[in-house]
Amino acid sequence: MSEYSEVEHPFLLMAPLTVIDYIIVHELCHLRQRDHSDAFWNEVDKVMPRYREHKEWLKQRGAYLDL
Repeated sequence: MSEYSEVEHPFLLMAPLTVIDYIIVHELCHLRQRDHSDAFWNEVDKVMPRYREHKEWLKQRGAYLDL
């Protein structure tokens, strides 16, 4: 198990600020919805309507982040 959660992983500091914002919004929405249900994604969408773009960026490029 990693010593970092997604939110505090140092490599994420290399992501664009909009992607970091998405990660923060994502994690904060888990305070209201503990799973990734439609209700959860609706909460994310209310705060960040373009979250799909940032989610896709992270999916495609997240593994390549390096300090």
